[in-house]
Amino acid sequence: MRIIGLTGSVGSGKSTVGKLMEEHFNVRLQMTDEIGHLAYQKGTESYEQIIQLLGKVILDEDKEINRKLVADKVFQEERLLEQLNSIIHPWVKQYLSEDMEQQKKKKEYSYYVIESAIMFQTGLDRMCDEVWYVDAEDAVRRERLKRDRGYSDDKINNIMDNQRENAKRKEQCQQVINNNGNKSLIMEQLEKLLV
Repeated sequence: MRIIGLTGSVGSGKSTVGKLMEEHFNVRLQMTDEIGHLAYQKGTESYEQIIQLLGKVILDEDKEINRKLVADKVFQEERLLEQLNSIIHPWVKQYLSEDMEQQKKKKEYSYYVIESAIMFQTGLDRMCDEVWYVDAEDAVRRERLKRDRGYSDDKINNIMDNQRENAKRKEQCQQVINNNGNKSLIMEQLEKLLV
């Protein structure tokens, strides 16, 4: 089972590429944002750690963690965001490591794909045989972020400024997927790479 990391900047279409891989090839797709959300669930060690870090004010009436309240709190104070990440990121890595081992034993998939915007910053790249960068021109990314997420120009500028470092990561990747066009262009590239 070949382990592929899939990364790129916001709006580049990482999720689209990952889902196409999952639909058309023998791929187990793991999206780290979705896995990270599992860390907030009751019964996990991380649930208790998050409450200890941020207080019970982040809980709703059912004692579930309200992620919007968490976001409001941590984005006001960078130190809290770093501490939250120090809880979530190791939890995600552990989850992936355990799932990967199970999948290797089952021998059901040819490829195991980890999709993450912060692949290198979290060390997930070290779990992969290779890392692919999903690339799209700034204008294409802007249009997608406005259309699909309803982001304002100011929000897009902020995100893009904060992710300039991400674009430099492209040089560390073994493959680059061009996602300026349509799904058939992506499929053409994937068919050459996933042989």
